[in-house]
Amino acid sequence: MFALAVTLAAARGGLGPGLVATALSILCIEFLFAHAIVSLVPGQSNVWFFGGFSVFITVIIHNFRRQNEKLARAKELLEAANKEIEQRSKSLIQSNEELERYAYALSHDLKNPLRTIGLFAERLAGTAAGKLDDDGLKTVRFIINGAHQAQDMVQSLLAYSVAAHEAASIEAATSLGTVVADALEEIQLLVQESGASITVEPLPTVPADGERLRQVFLNLLTNAIKYRCAERSPEIHVAARNMPGEWLISVRDNGIGIDPRYTEQVFGLFKRLHSASEYEGSGVGLALCRAIVQRHGGRIWVESELGCGSTFYFTLPIQQAKKS
Repeated sequence: MFALAVTLAAARGGLGPGLVATALSILCIEFLFAHAIVSLVPGQSNVWFFGGFSVFITVIIHNFRRQNEKLARAKELLEAANKEIEQRSKSLIQSNEELERYAYALSHDLKNPLRTIGLFAERLAGTAAGKLDDDGLKTVRFIINGAHQAQDMVQSLLAYSVAAHEAASIEAATSLGTVVADALEEIQLLVQESGASITVEPLPTVPADGERLRQVFLNLLTNAIKYRCAERSPEIHVAARNMPGEWLISVRDNGIGIDPRYTEQVFGLFKRLHSASEYEGSGVGLALCRAIVQRHGGRIWVESELGCGSTFYFTLPIQQAKKS
C-alpha cells in the first residue's frame, strides 16, 4: 500500500501529493491494524520506518521527474536549434552556390573586355610612341600591365570555378609520374632560369583526372621556385607513400617557408601572405589545388616554418569511390 500510493502520487502529482499519500497511508495502516489513530506513537517502529522510507522514495521520484522535465525541455531546445542550424546551412549553401555561379559568369564575361582593353592599349603605345611624353607612355604601360594582371586573375578564377563545380573526368589508371613530367616540361624555362634542382621518386598510378592533377603539381612546383631563398638555389623533392586506402603525395622545398599561423589561410581564395610587388600571382593557385584534390576525394595541407622550407601534402584514394 505504501509503495503503490507513494509511487502513483509522486509520479503523477509531484512531491506534495506524494507526501500526502504517505501520511494517509500511515493513518490507514494504524486504523486498520491498531484500530486507533492515537496509537501512532514512537513505539510503532515499523510504521515509522515505512513512512520514512516512503518519504524518501517520494523525494527521489520527484527529483527524477524534475530532471526528466528539464531533459525533455533541453531536448526540445536542442531539436529547435538543430533545425535552425540546418535551415541556415541550407540557406548558406544556396547563397554560396549562387555566388559561385555569379563568379563563374562574371569571370567568363570579363575575358573579352579585358582582352580588348589590353589590345587597344598596346596598339596605342605603338602608334603614339613618338607623340606621347614620358608620363603619357608610363600611363599607357600601367594600363597594359593592369589589363594583363586582370586577365590573369579572371583566368585563374575561371579555372577555380570549373575545378570546384564540374565533376572531374576520372580515368581508372592515371600515371602520376607522367603527370609530373608534363608539369615539369611546361615550366622547363623557369627551372633553368632559377637553377632549381627537382627530384622525383617513383610515383603510383591512380584513378584520377590527369589534366587537373597536372594543374596541382604545376602550382606546387611553381610556388616552390617562386618563393625561394635568395641565398640558395631551389631544391624540390616529389615523393609518394602508400597509406591505408590512399596515397600520400608530398612536394618538399627549401624556400622561404610559411609562418605556421598561416598554413591554413594560404589555401583561401585570393589569400596572399605577400604583396603583388614582392611576388607575382593571383592568389588563386592553392585554392585551385584544394578544389581539385577535394574533387578527387582527398585532402591537402602544408607543414612549414619560416626560413626552413615547406612541404605540401595531398592524398588521393587508391580506388575510385563508388557512385551512390
